[in-house]
Amino acid sequence: SFARVIAALYAKGGSVSNKMVLFDNELTKSALRQFIVRLEMITTVNDFESTRNSMIRLVLDAMVHNPHEWDDSCQININWIGKSFVNRISNADVEFSKSNLDNVCSNCFRFLFELYLSTNNSLSIDFEESKNFVINNADKFEEKARGQIKFTTEQMPIAIFKSIANSDGITSIKEFENLSNKAEKLRQEWDADIIQKLDEAKILKDELSKYKTAFNFVGLYQGFDELSSDKKLEKSNLLFWLRIMGMLITLPLLLEIIVILFHVNNIEEVRNVILISFIPAASLVAISIYYFRVLLFNYKSVQSQLLQIELRKTLCRFIHNYADYSKELKDKGQDSLVKFESIIFSGIVSEDGALPSTYDGIDQIGKLLKSIKS
Repeated sequence: SFARVIAALYAKGGSVSNKMVLFDNELTKSALRQFIVRLEMITTVNDFESTRNSMIRLVLDAMVHNPHEWDDSCQININWIGKSFVNRISNADVEFSKSNLDNVCSNCFRFLFELYLSTNNSLSIDFEESKNFVINNADKFEEKARGQIKFTTEQMPIAIFKSIANSDGITSIKEFENLSNKAEKLRQEWDADIIQKLDEAKILKDELSKYKTAFNFVGLYQGFDELSSDKKLEKSNLLFWLRIMGMLITLPLLLEIIVILFHVNNIEEVRNVILISFIPAASLVAISIYYFRVLLFNYKSVQSQLLQIELRKTLCRFIHNYADYSKELKDKGQDSLVKFESIIFSGIVSEDGALPSTYDGIDQIGKLLKSIKS
């Protein structure tokens, strides 16, 4: 029915933006209880008045025992007639005439009918009977109360519908399409922005990949550089000892010459001493020459290793781009870099000769003795 459509809209849209509390109030509850007590003391003259008073007691008693439901479900009439209704039942000086009780009953009927419209479930049997009683006996009420009943059944659903239709909830529903269009536009902007961010992230990823590769080669270069520093230190040490051994080689000969020069006038007297000292001096020279050759061999070997390390340090500066370029050319079936590779990546060969043997010095001494004997 039309009333149930209104009830559904009422339940979804809400009646007012700010909820008003009328029945869940101690003053209101006290007034309702006192009115019920006074009503029970009245003597009725016919069945209509008896049923009317029972209907009033039923509604007021429900308001006292379940105020939350009436506050939640009757916000329209609370705003419209809430204060006047409470004032009417709170006024102890007002006589319980048929007119006054008819007006109270019509007000209760308005609250009950709104409860009926705003509740998805059916009313209880007592409430349903009370509602039907007022509708079926509307002509027996006083004129003012009868007008309230007619308004409740004919115009109040439309008024409630209008109130709900202009409420914040329904306004939000009306604006839903605009919000949906805005949301769709915003989603498209977000998608475009996300695509742009993804492209930027991809570029950053590629750059980071290059930096990572470059960092790896920087680390490789650093390793070679540290090794080169060690080899340079080793080369410096070898050079130092080469100079020492060079001095040791010439020192015996210089001493012999100095001795001869100092005894040039009496050379015959010191000839035997000179001859005797010549043998260990020659041996010392021969041994020194041997170790000088060993040091020189190691010096040349370290120098060759330094050349190899420096070559690899140089390769680390361009090997990444070169590898990509070489792969691209090979994929196309070209061999333009074959000779280049054979030159750049070939090892450096240095002709250092063989390491002197241990007996080289002894052979030299033996040859020297043979020459003396002869």
